Amino acid sequence: MKVVAKPRTLRADAERNRRRVLEVAEHAFATEGLAVPIDEVARRSGLGIGTVYR
Repeated sequence: MKVVAKPRTLRADAERNRRRVLEVAEHAFATEGLAVPIDEVARRSGLGIGTVYR
């Protein structure tokens, strides 16, 4: 029997955080280049560094 994993759905706050990180990162990388540190993306998005890495 083949086991198929169900797609994982994110909690509402996790989805909101994910969208915020992607929005901030996209803007930072587009305007300043890829040298923007991830901790700076976290700071600008108002989230902890652990949340960004998750």
